[in-house]
Amino acid sequence: MKYRIVLSPGANADYSSVVRWYLNINPNLASRFTEEVDAILQRLSRMPYAFPVLSGAFRQALLKRFPYLIYYFVDMNLVVISAIFHQHRSDPPWITRRNDRT
Repeated sequence: MKYRIVLSPGANADYSSVVRWYLNINPNLASRFTEEVDAILQRLSRMPYAFPVLSGAFRQALLKRFPYLIYYFVDMNLVVISAIFHQHRSDPPWITRRNDRT
């Protein structure tokens, strides 16, 4: 079964912000970041339970070449991406965006 990936508005804003950050540094970095996020999202659509549970129903997927985590939960046949945050950010996105499901 293939799960459908849904980015919440907050996760979409996170993603856009990171891409803009890398574009300002080097467009090649932005391209590699988007490729890596796409690869993780494809993996999540096939195997959403492969990544560790973090808190409650929230799981996290670590990017390999970039210091970012993707926070998500599985809801029936959906994988809802709640946040894409830098690893060293201190506030817990899985708490602040708990009801962000669209």
